[in-house]
Amino acid sequence: MTFQPVDSLRSRTFVGLLIAQFLAAFNDQAIHASAMFFAINHKAMNEANAISLMPILFYAPWAIFCTFAGWLADRYSKRQSLVFWKIAEVAITATALLGFWIGTVRHHDALGPWIVLSTVFLMGTHSAFFVPAKYGAMPEILPPHLLSKGNGLLESLSFLAVILGTVSGGVLSFVFKGEEYYIGMILLALAIIGAVASFLIEKMPAANPTRPFPTNLFKPLIDNLRVMLRSKPLALAVLGIAFFTFMVAFMRGTMYMHGETRNPRWTELETSIVVGVVALGVGLGSPLAGFLSGGKIELGLVPLGALGMILSLVLGSIFLDNKIALVACLIGVGFFTGFYIVPLFTLLQHRAPKASKGDLLASANFINVVGAISASLLFKVLVIGAQWTGVTPSVPTRERAQGTLVELEYDEHGRPALLRVDRGAERRPFVRSSRTEVVPDEEDKVDRTIIETHGSPEVGSPVIVGSYTLERQGFRVVYFIVQPADIPLKPAYNNQPLTRYLFLGAGFMTLGILIVLCRQMPDFFVRSLLWARSLRRYRVSVIGLHNVPTDGPVILATNCTHLEDCMNVVSATDRFTRFILLDDKPTDKVGPLLAYLARRTGLIALPAGAAADAWGKALEKGTRALKCGTMVGVTADGQESPEMERVLEQMRAAQSSAVVPVLCCAIVAPANGETDPQGVRVVMGKPLPVHATLAEIQEAIRSLSTSAPSDESHTDAPLLH
Repeated sequence: MTFQPVDSLRSRTFVGLLIAQFLAAFNDQAIHASAMFFAINHKAMNEANAISLMPILFYAPWAIFCTFAGWLADRYSKRQSLVFWKIAEVAITATALLGFWIGTVRHHDALGPWIVLSTVFLMGTHSAFFVPAKYGAMPEILPPHLLSKGNGLLESLSFLAVILGTVSGGVLSFVFKGEEYYIGMILLALAIIGAVASFLIEKMPAANPTRPFPTNLFKPLIDNLRVMLRSKPLALAVLGIAFFTFMVAFMRGTMYMHGETRNPRWTELETSIVVGVVALGVGLGSPLAGFLSGGKIELGLVPLGALGMILSLVLGSIFLDNKIALVACLIGVGFFTGFYIVPLFTLLQHRAPKASKGDLLASANFINVVGAISASLLFKVLVIGAQWTGVTPSVPTRERAQGTLVELEYDEHGRPALLRVDRGAERRPFVRSSRTEVVPDEEDKVDRTIIETHGSPEVGSPVIVGSYTLERQGFRVVYFIVQPADIPLKPAYNNQPLTRYLFLGAGFMTLGILIVLCRQMPDFFVRSLLWARSLRRYRVSVIGLHNVPTDGPVILATNCTHLEDCMNVVSATDRFTRFILLDDKPTDKVGPLLAYLARRTGLIALPAGAAADAWGKALEKGTRALKCGTMVGVTADGQESPEMERVLEQMRAAQSSAVVPVLCCAIVAPANGETDPQGVRVVMGKPLPVHATLAEIQEAIRSLSTSAPSDESHTDAPLLH
């Protein structure tokens, strides 16, 4: 029996995918966090290097294996890929357990921590293969009208897993310190449960079973990038999603810097929790975005999400010093991110070619990695630029001691807690400890001291100790830097003012990407108004969106004779549409604001008796739009107009364009034959031959009312006004 999408979010396949994905995301982050703490606590590396290394280990496989991952997802059943990598996850967590055990039993052996660190790379490899199969399977598991809701639920659970995994990694590292093999046992058990859940996924056919293995690993990536950039919907989705990944990396670095400027400094666990609340917001916003999308890809939510992110970031810059208010703002950032990201993920899944869906999604992962790397590079450039311009003022550093390092103890968070330097027989040892109480020594009468290391100083080696003082939230904090004696003291900077600018900069960058996306989709805000207007009024179901070409000139031949019908068609498409509408009362039912914005972004509404020059201008604008590869909608049926017929024919003659018949109709209950005021369906037929006549176009539009699939309790009927 051929695999068919199940018209329910409760199907065993979808539930199995949700469980498998949730536990995979949890283990990703739990291993990420626990491996970092394990390496720090066992002195395999210092905190700064561990924090920098983790993203590289996890995301590098996404770029290295993107071509192979895409080939595998399309060449074989996506179910096979999902099951295989869930079983591989069991082996990876077993390797982590081995590393934890070796590091615990042989405490001073670096082999254990490095084995655990290697599993971060292995889990990144697991994700590089699992994610394309997961997202590629979604359009096969769920029908189009459930895809947005399914994505909302999937993203919500994914980010909930990110929160729990990140926090659990820190908590488990603290609870089982010295007995970290218990962490490995827990992760192994969860991996086994996830592998069992993956067997609930029904077998689905391979998208492209004859696809040969790519001998040139770069060619598929280049070809996919060309496909994505040539297709306006795919370009919109990939660009928007890449910026999302960029922002995640950028804000993570910002929050780590902010935590370092607090008094007392945030521990890694505290920073992880604060960063995790963003994921909590995404977990709240994503399912709501999926629900509010109704039965279609609701791109009108994207600008609303972007504006909400901008507002939350600006407010976050204002309330940086108030932790409760800052957490609320971060939750707001995540919440509106859900509105922003769910429609874009759904668009990418829906519009990616079926035969190469996994391959295209794997290439999108490569772009996401580039986005994350770009964010890290930009963050570094901004920090250096702030130091050079004086935004982060330099702080005088002075030498405090030279001698032999005889003791360097660390606290439970892996940070230096006690420093002892032998300065020779004639002077007493230089001793300092990290503390919060006031010190009676007049020279160091401070509210807190913090010890930092630079250049990996080793006990028994000659070192130099420098210090600098900063004001932190009204208190005086002295930082002691211990480093090898042959390294000059590094300059110190006060980064506290920079975090506020970074928040504002993130808001401006979000505004910038919104402007870029609006250039791709000029009627973005019209779609937002249409979405807001449709709430509690009616739902729009879309059928046949895949029949609309993703690039090149297209004419949508519709039965729309009123602005409301026209706007429903516009909101149903995923490309910008310039519409030439035959309508005597263009502001009826939609209001003057929406009518004004529609005209500003491409609508030309003309009455049947419009002057010849008005029709001439409409023809000129429509032809120019087609030559630019834009989609043009026209009233081809429902109201007789020789002028509109001439415009349609002359546009087709001037520019060879695909003609797609579109029917906008009300949903009618067959029991009583009455129109359902809360149901509107937009049906898009297959493109017609280039030589199709007007009569054939009109017949194709009318035939959609009977050929379109319908709900069990509804049929279709043309809209009546």
